[in-house]
Amino acid sequence: MKKIILLFLVVILFITGCRKKPKEKGIIARVNREPITLEEFNKTFLPYSPSREEIPALKRRVLDQLIEKRLKLQEARRLGLTVTDEELNQRIKETMGSYPKSEFITFLNKERTTFEEWKNGVRENILLEKLITSQVYLPIKVSEREITAYYREHQDQFREPKKFRIRQILLESQGEAEEILKALGKGEKFEELARKRSLSPDKESGGDMGYFSTEEMLAEWAEAVGKLSPGEVSYPVESPYGWHIFKLEKVLPPRMVSLKEARKKIKEKLLLERREGALKEWLLGLRVRAAIETNEEMLR
Repeated sequence: MKKIILLFLVVILFITGCRKKPKEKGIIARVNREPITLEEFNKTFLPYSPSREEIPALKRRVLDQLIEKRLKLQEARRLGLTVTDEELNQRIKETMGSYPKSEFITFLNKERTTFEEWKNGVRENILLEKLITSQVYLPIKVSEREITAYYREHQDQFREPKKFRIRQILLESQGEAEEILKALGKGEKFEELARKRSLSPDKESGGDMGYFSTEEMLAEWAEAVGKLSPGEVSYPVESPYGWHIFKLEKVLPPRMVSLKEARKKIKEKLLLERREGALKEWLLGLRVRAAIETNEEMLR
């Protein structure tokens, strides 16, 4: 933390003391002598719709984003990182596969960009992913000892409350709910009625909602389900979604999640925290070493 604060102070001193105004027309900034044009800035700024009061801060934020991106691209080139045609084509295929052709063309028009410009952007994104992964993320490790220590020091996070596995039939009116109760009383199966009559997407699985603790349910649901024993069906329950009939399938008692079960999530959490800090520090390091000039008049 001290290291990050120190770097931040160095950056502030560097920015306030060393930035100069580029003399060239149409150049809003230079990063290690490479220009960031006013056209590039305006294209990035255009999609936003700020109020008049927000414009100055937003302009600076957009410029900082462009400077940061330029620093990362320069670092990727310095390290000799590249994107193969195979990698680019695969990413384009994956991205375009989620759009019908007409919608993709509409997307390009909305972004005011050509296919080639978009393609170059995709290449840059892949390159930046490679850069961050290789220079920031991969070196970060989490040991088994650290995972175990976290588990022991955060026991409350691994206590699971009692959970209820429930099914539901969701209906529009109380009258319809009463009809379902009568049908159940005549021996019709809950799962079949859910598939035929329920308005909820879980009707495909016979109304199976999975496991919930009372804290995860709406108060109306928790009150009704809490009175049931496995196999029993609730009275009609009204909620903002409509009228529900619940069936309790199973109850799981409170338990402590084991270290073996929690290991993967703990590791992911610790890695994420460390990566966020490491990325900030790494980016600050790039700024400290860079020669950055900005045209402050263009930001007014």
